Amino acid sequence: MDKKVVIIGATGLVGNALLQEVIQAKEVSEIRVFVRKAIDGLPEKVTQIVTDFSDFSLLKEQVIGDVIYCCVGTTRKKTPDLTDYRNIDFGINIGMAKLAKENGIPTVHLISAIGASTSSRIFYSKIKGEIEEAMKELKFDNCYIYQPSILIGSRTESRPMEYLSQKLCPFLDLFMLGVLKDYHSISATSIAQFMHRNLGQEKAGVHVMRFTQMIK
Repeated sequence: MDKKVVIIGATGLVGNALLQEVIQAKEVSEIRVFVRKAIDGLPEKVTQIVTDFSDFSLLKEQVIGDVIYCCVGTTRKKTPDLTDYRNIDFGINIGMAKLAKENGIPTVHLISAIGASTSSRIFYSKIKGEIEEAMKELKFDNCYIYQPSILIGSRTESRPMEYLSQKLCPFLDLFMLGVLKDYHSISATSIAQFMHRNLGQEKAGVHVMRFTQMIK
């Protein structure tokens, strides 16, 4: 199996964990990462395309492979303006996915979040829901949507509230039982490993993966 993959959001928590996972994968021969800033120390099989994502038409010829992983995300602290927030979270994920679809890439993997819903009154959950619906409308042969709760892992940037949440998770997770189980925290590495396991074993249709599916 000789796979070529595309990753957007490779500097984020899940995206970087995924990048490290597929770098080690023998079945992956080529990795294309689209980033705002170059990542140091990557092996030869990784091609970096540095871009500000302002003009997707300039990127189309470079979005080629067997699968695209959409892992782009931001925060209100980092991007307080809601229009800018939407342009990043929705605009980049869907803009790049459209190029992938036009170029014949059959499979897309999207990092979303638990509680994503177009009808949510919470901006974060609402935008995640809108991204999911837009991704479904592109009608990839295989569409995988991941809905984690609190992510565990180390970031290069400071996120005090997320850091506090991670510290509380061992206690809070004790109560995540029954209908609440999908709100259990999960490490970025666990998600990345699960995403990698799906490579080459894709099933047609839309598949929504939450904690209970990702830990199997």
